[in-house]
Amino acid sequence: MDETLLQNIQNEILVVGAMFKNTDLYIEHGRFIKSKYDFSDEVTKFFYDNFELMYKTFTQTIDENKLNTYMSQDKDRLKDYRRYGGFKTIKTWMSLSNPDDFKNYIEIIKKYSLVREYDKKGYAVQKIMSHPKFNIMKANDIYKIIRSGADKISTEILSDEETIAMNNSNVDFVKKWLLKPQMGLEIPFKLLNEMFRGLRLGKMFALGFLSNEGKTRLAILLASFIAFVKGEKVYLIANETDEDDIRACLLTTVINNEFFKQIHGVDIGKVEREIVLGIYKDDLGTVIERKSNSDGEYIESEDDFLTRVEKESSAYRKVLKVAEWIDSQEGNTIFFERLKDYSDNNLEFKIRKNALSKGVKYFIYDTLKGYKDENWAILKQTTTMLADLMGELKCCLWVDIQLTDDSVYTDIFSFSSNNIANAKQLKHVLDHLILGKRLIKEEYHKYKVVPNENMCWGEIREMDLDLNKTYYAIKVDKNRSGSKDKIPVLEVDLDKNIWLEMGHLIKASK
Repeated sequence: MDETLLQNIQNEILVVGAMFKNTDLYIEHGRFIKSKYDFSDEVTKFFYDNFELMYKTFTQTIDENKLNTYMSQDKDRLKDYRRYGGFKTIKTWMSLSNPDDFKNYIEIIKKYSLVREYDKKGYAVQKIMSHPKFNIMKANDIYKIIRSGADKISTEILSDEETIAMNNSNVDFVKKWLLKPQMGLEIPFKLLNEMFRGLRLGKMFALGFLSNEGKTRLAILLASFIAFVKGEKVYLIANETDEDDIRACLLTTVINNEFFKQIHGVDIGKVEREIVLGIYKDDLGTVIERKSNSDGEYIESEDDFLTRVEKESSAYRKVLKVAEWIDSQEGNTIFFERLKDYSDNNLEFKIRKNALSKGVKYFIYDTLKGYKDENWAILKQTTTMLADLMGELKCCLWVDIQLTDDSVYTDIFSFSSNNIANAKQLKHVLDHLILGKRLIKEEYHKYKVVPNENMCWGEIREMDLDLNKTYYAIKVDKNRSGSKDKIPVLEVDLDKNIWLEMGHLIKASK
């Protein structure tokens, strides 16, 4: 059949033009476009392929200077770019396209992709294309007409999924795991890290605490560790906590935790309250205050006061040094956004955009809840969407969830998904479910701690809980990576945001 009849180059131009005109279209639709099938013309394929590569690796905002700069980075690419008309071609295509019609463009491009592939496989597409209603047919209509024996072709073009034969390549996988064990990104908790095999891409974790028990603080500790210790980008999404609170907790976290001190080299202990209130003492232990007269009016300028505090307080100098160190971590970035609209569509859009445009692999969402509706079915729907998204993008998501208020009365050994507020059925969707609580000091006598390094002459050494300290116990209620029989116990200082895994909890002998 005449190849020109199997093409709709005008529509391919509209697809590419719309993408360049509104780059956000790639976030929503890019995963459905299969370049090797969907572009029959070498010019449209060239511009689309380079748009995709440029979006992922160079810039997400496109103008003539950026496009020319990108194209000039490769000699052969620049040669083709000039041969195909350069930015003048793209400018013309952009003027022809309407991003609001993009769904129609996609429908047409998929229809012609199917027709071309069926024609290559020997199917009689002439009758379909000569049908009086061909112009209003959709891609799925074409598939239904030639359904018998055509499943593989339609799967490759219409979806992002592929059937895998599980009785192939197993020897290769055994060798691969020997050379590179299937471990995810390390987290700063020995037992949890071993139980989950780290933060693995494609997986979704959920941590449940009672309200106001430190979910956000632990999330920031985790984000800081991923970014500043492991060198990975993190996208932190919040729907309750604002930027100031996040910054205060971030600085407190990096100041006080040992694994950050080992990198930035500043040894200091400082509680968050003193940082945000600007309380610093001189070397004699006196709080430094801005000079004022008897009426309480400042007589010392802001610049003079800042200079004096820096001169007189070693603690202030150290805090400044840590803040400067955080600012210097350009590649190891924590991206933060507080979402007022945390609907499924907007959540998916934000995650896709950060994964595709910034290369983020690790996401933290504080707190998972239904948008404008706390109905359990709505929340499960959101959780399912997020879990599927992680599998598709090969990213990892850690979400915070809230436990019921009466969980405070439940013994940690009896914790289960029944303690989740609004939606215990989330457990069915998640890869890993972690439930935690602050232990009540009046009940410390009920437990013992088996330290992580617990071997002493072949005997297990048990420790009592110290009444002068605060402990959180963690119950792993679901773990698709294996074991969940131990209950890690953490020594916690929320004022400094320090969470130290001490070992695992056992019940004390009666």
